[in-house]
Amino acid sequence: SSSSLRDPCGRPGGARGVRAMAADEEEEGEEDESELEDDERIMTIMTFAGKHTAEETAGKIRELGGEDALIYGDLVVGKAWHAMAHFAIMGVGNFDEERPLAPQLEDKAKRDVFKAMFKDEADGQAALLVMFELHYYKDNPDAIADFGKVLKVLWERDIVAEEKIYAWHENELALRDFWPKYFSQEKAEAIREGSREFIQWLQAGEE
Repeated sequence: SSSSLRDPCGRPGGARGVRAMAADEEEEGEEDESELEDDERIMTIMTFAGKHTAEETAGKIRELGGEDALIYGDLVVGKAWHAMAHFAIMGVGNFDEERPLAPQLEDKAKRDVFKAMFKDEADGQAALLVMFELHYYKDNPDAIADFGKVLKVLWERDIVAEEKIYAWHENELALRDFWPKYFSQEKAEAIREGSREFIQWLQAGEE
């Protein structure tokens, strides 16, 4: 319901909430417990994806939309593509933070949904890169150096276009432009440094 979307103090966030709480402890406890609830659309997508094709799941995400989204406990308004990218990462990806993310993204069932959702959507691709960046900051900060491997999967599987990857890499403020609260200059530099080898490899292939 619309009231639950606007009330971060509702029911607990379940397993994702527990993992988010652990991640937030890394942030020196600056988030309070009421900010850990997930948007109900994530669970809807998670349940739907296991029973439907990639195209149907992508269609379901678009149908649910990204208005008035709860993202890590904050109400985000007017950023529909960022919200839908977040829902896809959490609901379709549902990544195990104990294992490297890139090989999990290679799972055909997951990557096909991302491709169906984002391949032909330039704004969606830009938003997806920002939300993967945020996902690493919040849920997998120790693996930032491996982000280039995620970019490689997104590029090789025709999910995100080369020029969008370059644009993200060149713009350290991409996450700040979305939601300043989550931005860290140090992390922004670190995740791009961790991606530099892949970017250079990609550029070398053009020469």
